[in-house]
Amino acid sequence: TLKVLDLNNINLCEEVGVQLAAAISANSLLEKLWLGGNHLGSSAVVIVNALKGITRLKELNLNDIGKCSFNLAPAVVSKVTSNELLEVLCLRGNNLKTDGVIQLGESLRNQSTLRIINFRSNQITYEAGEALASVISSNNRLEALYLSGNKLGSGAIKIATAIKSISTLKVLGL
Repeated sequence: TLKVLDLNNINLCEEVGVQLAAAISANSLLEKLWLGGNHLGSSAVVIVNALKGITRLKELNLNDIGKCSFNLAPAVVSKVTSNELLEVLCLRGNNLKTDGVIQLGESLRNQSTLRIINFRSNQITYEAGEALASVISSNNRLEALYLSGNKLGSGAIKIATAIKSISTLKVLGL
């Protein structure tokens, strides 16, 4: 059974998303899904929703898949809150903005397995930075946090203060 599906940067387009979602949902043992660098647009939401039955997913890479944040954040929130094994969440360059990251941050509050979070280049402002600060301070497994390319302002200071209590953190990108 397929455990790793690496489709990074192969020029997938939005039209393929529904077919891909069907194939993904049929594979309940999938552990790693890498779709970064494709132009999936709103079909990314269909794909993320197809992950709901996949309980062993450890890595989800949706970097630069299209500026579809108005739908992507709630779908990812649902996946993150229902998955007890997720270790890597990469959502770089998806225009999540402040509201999307605040939603995601709240879903991460009870996520104790996450080791790597990549929210770089998502137009995140200080409000989301402050919200993330309160969430990440309770994660005792976090090893890498990538937030560069955003507009964190004073939120970066809150994050820097919050990480003092995280002894596992090795990489911080502000």
